[in-house]
Amino acid sequence: MRRILQIVLPLAAAAACGSDNPTSTGDGTGGNNNGTAYSVSADSTFLDRTAPIGTALSSTVHVELGGVAAPNVTVSWFPAAGSGTTNAKTSTTDGSGNASIVWTLGDTARVNTLTATAGTGSVNLTATSTPGAPNAISPASADSTTLVAGASTLISVRVVDAFGNRVSGVTVAWSATGGSLSVQNSTTGAAGNADVVFITAATPATYSVTATAPGLSPVSFKVIGF
Repeated sequence: MRRILQIVLPLAAAAACGSDNPTSTGDGTGGNNNGTAYSVSADSTFLDRTAPIGTALSSTVHVELGGVAAPNVTVSWFPAAGSGTTNAKTSTTDGSGNASIVWTLGDTARVNTLTATAGTGSVNLTATSTPGAPNAISPASADSTTLVAGASTLISVRVVDAFGNRVSGVTVAWSATGGSLSVQNSTTGAAGNADVVFITAATPATYSVTATAPGLSPVSFKVIGF
């Protein structure tokens, strides 16, 4: 009986050692690839894009090992702070070494960055998110001004989207109950602002200057010439 135990126990110990130490080939066939020197790249289509805030962008990277496409490799995706979200934290390369994700940009107009990593390799994808449709127009200068009759003042408005991002390229129409305006229309710039110079008459009076933009509620300014 003692001889049987001496034979069986070493065999069991050997089996246990074999099961406790799995190995990874690191040859692009899956498994633990944290230390594998994969090469991760992306086509120019995905490296630098421009899209409105909140846009869902399909994004793909290519993984190689030793210059050969690496299938069944786990790719991890990391959006930078404020750079939106992905529909999954990881994806797996196909037979051609490609891994894809859907990247949804955030609601702030900015340069967004998404990093894809596999083993020790990584690549950064960028996307510049642009403002959404104009949502509101508001005063960018004092909404009430008092000045000497015959003097002029600069009046400004700002156009933003639903998330407060400043919108450029919006035409603003100006009107006044008296005095004169330097222009009838002006266009918002990069800061989302549009300006006009209002000139009061030589005699004291109170005026209302109104700014309007398509689809938005108008905003008015009070100007007093004394």
